[in-house]
Amino acid sequence: MSSPSKPVVPDLSGQNLGNVTLLQKIGEGSMGVVYRGFQPSLARPVAIKVVFRNKFNQLFTPERFRQEAEVVANLYHSGIVTIFEFGEQADYLYFVMQLIDGITMSHWLKLKKKHPIVKRRTPAFSELIPISEQVLEILAFAHEQGVVHRDIKPENIMLKEKNLKVIMADFGLAAVHYASGEDEKHFILGSPLYVSPEQARGEQVDGRADLFSYGCVLLEATLGFMPVKVERPEKIFQTRARGGADIFTGTIQEHHPSLPKAWNDFVNLALSPSRNNRFKDAGTMLQALRAISPELLAWEKGHTQG
Repeated sequence: MSSPSKPVVPDLSGQNLGNVTLLQKIGEGSMGVVYRGFQPSLARPVAIKVVFRNKFNQLFTPERFRQEAEVVANLYHSGIVTIFEFGEQADYLYFVMQLIDGITMSHWLKLKKKHPIVKRRTPAFSELIPISEQVLEILAFAHEQGVVHRDIKPENIMLKEKNLKVIMADFGLAAVHYASGEDEKHFILGSPLYVSPEQARGEQVDGRADLFSYGCVLLEATLGFMPVKVERPEKIFQTRARGGADIFTGTIQEHHPSLPKAWNDFVNLALSPSRNNRFKDAGTMLQALRAISPELLAWEKGHTQG
């Protein structure tokens, strides 16, 4: 007997939502579909995120989605995707947002892996440092406004290739601090490879969960892979929830002893299983990065010349 076919999400390409025309699907995740669109009234390209009502549940309700979209729409920062409009239809909710002319960090890292020179298949410190400074500045701003992203991963970090300008996406699925602990219980967003232990346990989170997730991004970017056991997503969630020593299969220094110890220690601090042992906030993590940057760049210069 064949297994039931996976429900097909309708393709809305060619339809109009409000004063926007949906042109083509450009992304799809567990929570929604993103389209490239055009807004004739202002003659500008836009992106439209659509979440079908059957994707909502008892905790992640249309009302909560709407409320969080309103909060994010008021996060005025050049490094955060701007939300222009929010709307509803019978079967789905949507918001219109800024279309980013760039690539995801995930795609950028994949392109790096194809470089013919082995040592250039991962980002240089001269690239990772400015990217990380921007990410941490954006997170510091959002956290100060009471918003935790909860799904920091390479797919949600957009890069403009010419100058590596960072723009963070998917703040529309962020968690807002004013949600009560009971409301937060078992409300787990995030991707298994990047989720913090406390988030995997369904606990109420703060900005330090985002710092853990970005630590995962840096770990993967540095090594060229994520050092975890190959398991089903739910198993990875369970491992993270335990928060033990087996979260990862090794540190940066264990995999690449030649890399600076300062970088290993910096990333390890962000990845502490207990949030109380991590950087206390994004600003502190940013200061620590800037403190070790001269050492990292000097190492890179010597390594390149060698």
